[in-house]
Amino acid sequence: MPLKIFTKRCPEAGQEVRLSQAVRQRIWYLIEESDPLYDPNSYNDWTLCWDSLKESLKKEHGWQDLRAYKSQSEWEVLPNTREFILRGVHRFVLDAVELFHDLLSEHKKPSMADPAKFQNKINGIFEDGNLPWRLLEGRIIKVDSLWLESEIHTKATELLFIRGFDGALAEFQQARSDLTSGDHKGAIHAANLALESTIKAILDIQQDKPGALFHKLIKSGLIPEYHEGFLRAFEDHIVRSVPMARNFEKGVGHGQGIDVNEPPKSLTELAVNLSGVLILFLLKQHLESHPN
Repeated sequence: MPLKIFTKRCPEAGQEVRLSQAVRQRIWYLIEESDPLYDPNSYNDWTLCWDSLKESLKKEHGWQDLRAYKSQSEWEVLPNTREFILRGVHRFVLDAVELFHDLLSEHKKPSMADPAKFQNKINGIFEDGNLPWRLLEGRIIKVDSLWLESEIHTKATELLFIRGFDGALAEFQQARSDLTSGDHKGAIHAANLALESTIKAILDIQQDKPGALFHKLIKSGLIPEYHEGFLRAFEDHIVRSVPMARNFEKGVGHGQGIDVNEPPKSLTELAVNLSGVLILFLLKQHLESHPN
């Protein structure tokens, strides 16, 4: 089951979205050209870009029509999806991008629809526009560091997807989504779960305690022993650093007591980023030892 659409996952981050007219126009051109049902030279009864996307937006939000707002109390009803992409509320245009990706993925003839190609091209538009948003596995996230997005998070996500580690993939996506939306406790918790699920999938273990899980990882031979004590140092100071952040930060893994505690953003970013680094490392080691 896919995550909720952008504005429902990240209501606060959605307020920051600003799209230039050139970006909006390019998004619409891409949506139109990516539609396997759309042919400007024919009169199709139904298309994904003009018809299905409009209905998906209305159903998702409970709208009766698509609107462009001049103020909170003054709006204009828009006649079609194109006008909505060009003139609608900025954050809802990102909803439209996600929903169109969903429509491509759900199309009955996959050979005619290419959601991966659409994702790559939409990210090119965001990058050209110097925007912090990226579409990954059909859901938009805010990227605070382009290096982390390209070198760590994206690669970890791709490898999890390729290897079929669905549970770990969903948890890692949730951690990134929680980080974007400001749910720091949820992000740290999900980052820890993603790391544990990755290790379980690699070792083919259904259930185990974290300490025993890490011990079996060390014993598996997946981690190279470059020098004496490396494995123990790896376990104590690197691998377990993500779950330690979860366990010892008040209100994340356990009750927070009398005082309400919110983990700082810096710690949350560390937990999510470190989980991505560790997942990427472990997956690469796994792929090298199981090339087929």
